[in-house]
Amino acid sequence: MKYLIALFLVAFLAFGCDDDDDNNDHEYHLENIGVKTVNLPDSFTYGEIYKITGTIELPNSCYYYYNQYDYFYEGTTRIIYPLAHVDDGVSCTTNTSVANFVIPLHVLQEETYTFKFYQGLDDQGEEMFLVIDVPVGDVTVPNN
Repeated sequence: MKYLIALFLVAFLAFGCDDDDDNNDHEYHLENIGVKTVNLPDSFTYGEIYKITGTIELPNSCYYYYNQYDYFYEGTTRIIYPLAHVDDGVSCTTNTSVANFVIPLHVLQEETYTFKFYQGLDDQGEEMFLVIDVPVGDVTVPNN
């Protein structure tokens, strides 16, 4: 029995780890992608959970969106950068496509939320944002 276990371990160590770098995986990088549209309510209710939805446009077939984004807090402001995976070193078509995003939000502040959605860079290389303010209507905190 010990012989079989030893043989199995030797076989596993010899063949289980493959150092073959000639696989079909390819390189990619992440890139901020501009928001085209956003759907937000006119106001939030304190304590409620919302789904912020919107669209982005992917410029060619090498861009893929997996509902990833960077989400930063600056006081009552939320800054959102959707992230696209961009395939490197592969041929791409010039066809654009639209992707949807969903961002959950639990309203836990009484002040107005200011959202800044990344929209790309201007001619001087400065970031542009779609800015939307959403007030919090019912700020009555329920008793537990």
